[in-house]
Amino acid sequence: MSDSRIAIIGAGSTGASTAYHLSKAGVQVVLIERDEIGRGMTSRSTAVVRTHYSNEIVARMALYSLKILRDFSSIGNSGFTDCGMLILGSPPFKSAIEANVRMLKSVGVNEVELTKSDAQKMFQDADLDDCSNDGYIAFEPESGYADPVATAGSYAEKARELGAEIILRNSVQKLERKNGKLSSLVLHDGSRINCDRAILCTNVWTNNLLGRSEVDEEDFLPVRAVPHPVVVYRRPSNYQGKRVIVSDYYNKAYYKPEGQSLLFGGSIDASIDNQTADPDNPPSDVPFEYISSYSERISERIPAMKNAEFHSAYIGMYDITPDEHPIIDELSSSLGIEGLYCCVGLSGHGFKLCPAFGVINTEMILGKEQQTFDRSHFALDRFKTGRLLSTKYEGLGSVA
Repeated sequence: MSDSRIAIIGAGSTGASTAYHLSKAGVQVVLIERDEIGRGMTSRSTAVVRTHYSNEIVARMALYSLKILRDFSSIGNSGFTDCGMLILGSPPFKSAIEANVRMLKSVGVNEVELTKSDAQKMFQDADLDDCSNDGYIAFEPESGYADPVATAGSYAEKARELGAEIILRNSVQKLERKNGKLSSLVLHDGSRINCDRAILCTNVWTNNLLGRSEVDEEDFLPVRAVPHPVVVYRRPSNYQGKRVIVSDYYNKAYYKPEGQSLLFGGSIDASIDNQTADPDNPPSDVPFEYISSYSERISERIPAMKNAEFHSAYIGMYDITPDEHPIIDELSSSLGIEGLYCCVGLSGHGFKLCPAFGVINTEMILGKEQQTFDRSHFALDRFKTGRLLSTKYEGLGSVA
């Protein structure tokens, strides 16, 4: 017999945020994580918190989430660092960025347009000589970065204080159903959790769980596991301290200084998303050729980094959908499992939007008609009906 608890499978930043928001609404929840809180792909996030999105619904979610992560004291510690983000838009993207900035300003985002000369005066560490006058430079003074593991842990701890049960180091092996309805979850240790509602916050492992739960492969969710390399440098003495994040459309890369002495670098080249990996056996090493090429690009943009030291490199996995936006939906019609929901396919946007995801998931599960954000944009059937949330930045991945 099912009980009234709602199960949340996966305790990354999205699952933990969902546990907090459901608990805050007075719902009894059980949060299940195969490892520790926030130790899956959340721990590999570079955790840039920005609002520059090209779809209004996502921009509104990003602005909401930015405000929460900037002032997180009522929940715990997000580790937010206020450093701003500089966007170097190359000429092919000029008209798209111009239109986008108008949209962002209309929803309340603090987005500043800069001339090349002004940008160079403000950010003297960057070499903008190659930035064309036919390009477009924008600055988000309120953006920054946060600590993804601390954020997830704070959400989970607050949910626990509000009555949530948290099960760690014990993965969900199978979803069981009875008469087309979710009835229980079978855990790795053989125990069962009786529940008639659960939400998958399972990132790149979603379809593996569905496969173990006797869902036909043709009904799997359109989510691929895509490896994204991150290169970490130790900055030279003349480029230490708090520095601006740079989103560089010319080099299809971003550079995120962290703390006093490190810098995390990643790619926004859409071609990287053509790869697919097994989430249970992901690549472990970043190829030397990639590190070398990336080091050249960052040194061209930030000359001081020519004297940086290589620190490390790792692979983070994005759960990417065909339109690089999440699937947030109830799955009874698509999978035949009534009471099963999902918030997956976050496509590299998961951490920075986790406060908004927690709100959306809670309103969906509780059947709230009045929605803070219109979740119909993220319905699964959009991939059949063609109502895709396409990016306005063709050729750039992880920007959307």
